[in-house]
Amino acid sequence: MALPARLTAALGRHPDDLTEDDLQRAVDNQIPEGVDLDWKKDFYQGTDASKKELAKDVSAMANTVGGLLVIGVDDGKKDHAHALTPIEPNPKWGEEWIRSVLANWIQPVIPNVGVRSLKSAEEGKIYWILTVPPSTQMPHAVAAPGNDYNFRVPVRHGTTTRTLAESEIAQRYRDRFHAATTDTDHLHDIATAGARYLTTFVAREVPIGGDRASWYPLWISVTAVPTVRGNYPLTTRDERDTALRRFTALAYQAVTINMKPDHTALVGRRQVRFEGDPTGQLHQDGSSFTARSLQVQRDQRDEDAPRKLYQRGLELELVAQVQVAAAWAAETGGAGDIMLSVALHSFDGLTSLRIATSEDGFQRDPAQPIPEVPAQTTANLHALVADKHEAVSAAYALVADLLADMSVHQPYVLTPDGGIRRERLNNDDRSELKDW
Repeated sequence: MALPARLTAALGRHPDDLTEDDLQRAVDNQIPEGVDLDWKKDFYQGTDASKKELAKDVSAMANTVGGLLVIGVDDGKKDHAHALTPIEPNPKWGEEWIRSVLANWIQPVIPNVGVRSLKSAEEGKIYWILTVPPSTQMPHAVAAPGNDYNFRVPVRHGTTTRTLAESEIAQRYRDRFHAATTDTDHLHDIATAGARYLTTFVAREVPIGGDRASWYPLWISVTAVPTVRGNYPLTTRDERDTALRRFTALAYQAVTINMKPDHTALVGRRQVRFEGDPTGQLHQDGSSFTARSLQVQRDQRDEDAPRKLYQRGLELELVAQVQVAAAWAAETGGAGDIMLSVALHSFDGLTSLRIATSEDGFQRDPAQPIPEVPAQTTANLHALVADKHEAVSAAYALVADLLADMSVHQPYVLTPDGGIRRERLNNDDRSELKDW
């Protein structure tokens, strides 16, 4: 989860990994509160006033820069960690109660709030740690359930919380819509630059004769942009080498390892590039462009017949690309949603294809033009990284649109609920599929 870097620097480790010893060091060092950190001595009670207070504290952080809410540390009314005050857990007011309050008292709901208890050395007592990511859907308003006419939009202001004025709320909405437009423009810029880079690479000659376009005339690319940008150091050669090694490790965790780069890191402005199969660009802010070649087959009985593309290969390649794009965005500290765009790139005069589901089928359907318009979708970044089925669902939505442009009704091996029909894969595909 992307949180302000100041928190990790101040607390000594990522907030998700905090221990009671870390909290004691915060007390010893008198770590101050701020827009991204709030120490709470006592737990919220079950009254409506307490529920509103919890919703206000969490939404204020989401409406500002995100941050950390720690319950069980007294600030001594001095706005810094003063003493540990672990609390006795109440079975009525646990994680489920906290999440219910956040879901019912905040509009719109803040996604991916982390809620966890931390055991104290003091027997039977705990701390509560709430991690609040920066939100791309702000402003988040606080209102009692069913009351849409009396709401407030809180924000952190130093060590306190204040309510936005009407004019400020209006500006927040304008900022949200402007950010969505900016994300779309950024996605287009990344895709355009990536396609240009791919075209240059494919046009180069190869030692066995000709250029790559004649050997690999069809490629599939995925462009990804996280709505909350990350920040990964890519200034020096060592940093780029380290980034590419890390990306390669992430590629091993995808459903296939076909997205594993096998070449050295190349220089780029605030990015690392790699060439081969795959070819791509990894950007400092968590955006990426990756492309893989697709196998298209000639008709052995008719050299002039349109080439054939198997759906299953197209679909599996896309799942792996979605997974590694999301993994890279999260690795850089990106958060929120992630915008995904998939495109087919044809070279060597390839303009149309026959789409096939099986080697056994007698394919003589008319060839279909290769789509020129990319397919796009938006998904939750955390969900894509945490659950491979979410990545399959996102890939399903993308490939369904591409196939529809080629007069194919639906994907062949992917399912809309995030499944892969293994029985429809051939032996080679099954051998490549990991952990499924």
